[in-house]
Amino acid sequence: MSTPRNPDLRVVPAAGEAQSNRTTLRIDADRPVPAPQPSAADAQSQKQAAAERELDRLNQAATAEQLALGQHMNWLIASQAILIHAFLMLFIVSGLGAAAINYWLLGGLALVGILCALALHANIDRASRALALLVVQRRAVEADLATLSGRTPNLPKEVSSISAWTGPAFVVAWLVLLACSAAIRL
Repeated sequence: MSTPRNPDLRVVPAAGEAQSNRTTLRIDADRPVPAPQPSAADAQSQKQAAAERELDRLNQAATAEQLALGQHMNWLIASQAILIHAFLMLFIVSGLGAAAINYWLLGGLALVGILCALALHANIDRASRALALLVVQRRAVEADLATLSGRTPNLPKEVSSISAWTGPAFVVAWLVLLACSAAIRL
């Protein structure tokens, strides 16, 4: 982008028509002119507007991460509920004598449940770390905005630590289910 130019407007009589009532407008825009210095109030309002824009961006990013975290938690709970239900139904039906118990199928369901829990736990852990980083950034911007505008900062809450143990809790549940089914078999 080129620097702003200062058009130097001069009214010059046309050559040969010095006596005529027609004049020619000539613009001399060859000299660059620096932008005027903003006043202290303008600089303060620009800083405050920039901090508010950054705060809005961080709020939107934090909201997106919270939605992603909630979606991963929903997937984890739904998948584990379905797989545990299938495991227990197979175990109960085979215990009633309606079908021969298939320990390979029970072990396979448990293995799929463990792998699913670990994979979803990795996604939950990534989303909670990203959300924690956004919360720290938002606190810094909120503090800056509070000093610029003089308003009381609206600091965000800490990220929940419940999501840190949900995946391992389901892995432990699967191991307990496998141990119980093996103990009943003996």
